[in-house]
Amino acid sequence: MTQSREDGIEPIRSKYEDLCRELNMDRETEELSWKKFIEISQKYSLEGDNLHWFCCALYAACRGSYTPTVGGGSNDVVLGNCISVIKLLRSCSMSILEFTSKMRKWHDMAKLPESFLNQINKMERSYSITSNVFMRYSDIFEQLFMPPPNEKKNCKFRSAKCPYGKLFEICWCLYLCAKNENPVSQVTDIVMSFHLLICCIDLIYKNVLAENPDLINTKFVGTPSKWGKPDFDGRVLKDYCIIEPLCNMSNASPHDAKNMKDTFKRIIKKFLETNTLYGSEETLVSNKNFERNLRSLKGAYEQYVLNMAELDERILLDYRKISNNSSHESSGLKIDLHPDIKSLMPNTPYTRKESLPSKEGVFDPVANATNNVKKLREISTITEPSEFIRQATGDDVIKRIDEKLIFMSKLFYNKFPNKEESVNKFQLAKSLYYYLLDKILHFEVRIKPIDLKSLFQKDSFNTTLIACSVEIVLDAYDSPLKFPWILDCFSINAFEFYKLIEIIVRSHDGVLNRELIKHLNLIEETCLESLAWQKCSPLWELIKKEPTPLPTWSEVKVGNIDSSEPQLQSPMNSAYDTFSTSTTTISESVRRDLFNTSKETLHILDKPNNDNQKQINANKRSIPLKLFLRKFYKLSWLRIKELCKELELGDEMISKIWTLFEYSITQKTELMQDRHLDQIFMCAIYLYIKVGEVNGKLFRDIMKFYRKQPQATSSIYREVFIKVLESGERKLGDIIQFYNEIYMQKMTPYAWNFSRKQDKPERDLLLSPHPTEKQTIPRQISNNHSLFVHSIEKNELDKYTASPNQLTFQFSRSPGKELEKMSAITSKGKRAFTLIELSDLDRKRARGSGNHALLKIMKDRQEERN
Repeated sequence: MTQSREDGIEPIRSKYEDLCRELNMDRETEELSWKKFIEISQKYSLEGDNLHWFCCALYAACRGSYTPTVGGGSNDVVLGNCISVIKLLRSCSMSILEFTSKMRKWHDMAKLPESFLNQINKMERSYSITSNVFMRYSDIFEQLFMPPPNEKKNCKFRSAKCPYGKLFEICWCLYLCAKNENPVSQVTDIVMSFHLLICCIDLIYKNVLAENPDLINTKFVGTPSKWGKPDFDGRVLKDYCIIEPLCNMSNASPHDAKNMKDTFKRIIKKFLETNTLYGSEETLVSNKNFERNLRSLKGAYEQYVLNMAELDERILLDYRKISNNSSHESSGLKIDLHPDIKSLMPNTPYTRKESLPSKEGVFDPVANATNNVKKLREISTITEPSEFIRQATGDDVIKRIDEKLIFMSKLFYNKFPNKEESVNKFQLAKSLYYYLLDKILHFEVRIKPIDLKSLFQKDSFNTTLIACSVEIVLDAYDSPLKFPWILDCFSINAFEFYKLIEIIVRSHDGVLNRELIKHLNLIEETCLESLAWQKCSPLWELIKKEPTPLPTWSEVKVGNIDSSEPQLQSPMNSAYDTFSTSTTTISESVRRDLFNTSKETLHILDKPNNDNQKQINANKRSIPLKLFLRKFYKLSWLRIKELCKELELGDEMISKIWTLFEYSITQKTELMQDRHLDQIFMCAIYLYIKVGEVNGKLFRDIMKFYRKQPQATSSIYREVFIKVLESGERKLGDIIQFYNEIYMQKMTPYAWNFSRKQDKPERDLLLSPHPTEKQTIPRQISNNHSLFVHSIEKNELDKYTASPNQLTFQFSRSPGKELEKMSAITSKGKRAFTLIELSDLDRKRARGSGNHALLKIMKDRQEERN
């Protein structure tokens, strides 16, 4: 609020009172709302139009009351004072998106309960879904119906039969009423909403066929055979259904739509019994019933939105009027079609864009969701483990799988809000689980000979795969039950859950589309940045077992030549390496993990020796931690680099900040407990700015540019864990308090190494290596020889070419005879290039460099496969 003195209050108060008179607001709500507005305006700077903040204050005050009414039904309550939210927004010249955005800020400033914020989120989500469904409805309606020649726009002539324009309106009102009556509405998702719309259209279409055939568009593929011809048999209309052709034209799942029709029939039966609808299912738009059915549906829906203080989604009908008639004037409300919630998912720097299928065409939220479900429905015929799974694992494992599925299905049914839908969704997840399990196990035996039973020795692999299958199904339907709900449902920790993401993305074989893969990548980021660092996470148990500080990036990166620890050859690790805990024997995978282990050493390790076994066990224990840190460091570097570039910090400064950050992770690891990665690196940037005497950079500059990062939310810098109080409660504060009281105290002694006032010259500081844009992955080409394909930096070339016993071939540089020499050593009659595909980049280099030997090898490999 720009004016806060007494002489500036009166004009604002007058404007506020005019608004309340226009809304016919009761005095009690008016005074309560004004008092709250003044209180908040004295604490915060309310930028923008005061009318918008009046709107927030009035809505919050109205939502504060809850009045039960006679009846006791689910809708027999009045939330607030029956004020129309749409009327409120119109009077305040505020769009729906502006309203929900400002209401979130008001929630924070007014310290309203979490339930209030949940209601705002639910309102925005509902409008998002409905607006996207509405756009699809408009397209479908125009393909099914057409205005008769004598019915023109804005024509005053009133036909006795249902006119085209009102037919559009009654079908939409029927959908809105059915949506609110549907018991599944408490967990509305975009797919179920669209299938409900299809059921409404199907019913109205059947009515129009019988009552007003002039409106039927005969070009629609679902039109009855011989329609309009003398020999048409009208008896086919009795049970006529267009759900299947509607699903085909919309790429939706007929199975789910037909399931929804059973629910829809029960809703229509109830509407007819309660006189929400008049007539019968076949005569809803007859001359006798059409007008009163339209009035009744409007009245029932209006009563619902007033009682529940919801948005009146009939406002979308105004959007159609504006679209059809450019001269139509808006009634004060800015009508904005809400983008789909999933389309707003952050495209974080860590998202592996190269692993996602190409995105074709314009993103359509409804089409995307229905396509996801339809693709999953294609594998829904899988109802039991494949023969390969049975043979590879045995009866004991199959029995364990069945028991785990039954146990987890019961957990899901108990926590999912709707019983009927929970069964349908878990059944689809079960099919996906069997499908993914088969793909993953095939991959395992293809890359190494192992006993697949070892994957099921502990529950973590199997449990997380089932849970992740359920999560994929929920996201395909665009369910409001968002991650990490699935972790709570099945009592799974984030550290175990993240392990499976990359394995599934690698193994899905086309069943998951771009958006689902992106969703899995974002889950992985969420686990890496915060969830896996929670106090209850098993990550801390692994950290406790580390005899030294946590490994640095250079110790966990791919291709760590100098490390005496197990070699982590590729980020694409197998499920066996990731989940197996068996250490009774030295498997082939363990042999490969032991970097630079000679045959003599392996021979010694094969001998019974407790010390050797302890060393192997310790190495295997450290692998999950190092795999986690590799991904964590990569994510950290990308976010730090992006923010530092926005702050216009040079490369040398960024390297020093990275070194400072890495020190906080390896030496002061407790800083991450119950905190977020972004909180730590923002503090690292500011601490370096302070000790490095970087002029002109303040914490507010860091915050300004951090808010631009796609993963940024206000809770990250406003709700930082400080400590646990004596009462057991967790004390939270903002990031400044965390920096002053905790971070600076722990990190300042080390940070002084970067001060210009130190005697030690800065050039003598040993800076930590940071991740590169493209992670180098050595790929083993042959099982029988130590032949790898590896992308290396120019400054690393010398250590590869220095050894006289090591052959090195550089794409686009080395002569072809060098490659022929390597081929001659390894082939011995038949080329052994079977394990790892060359990357696209390698192929391009090969084609452009004239390396005929390499091209011949690739051709031979292709012929061997065929």
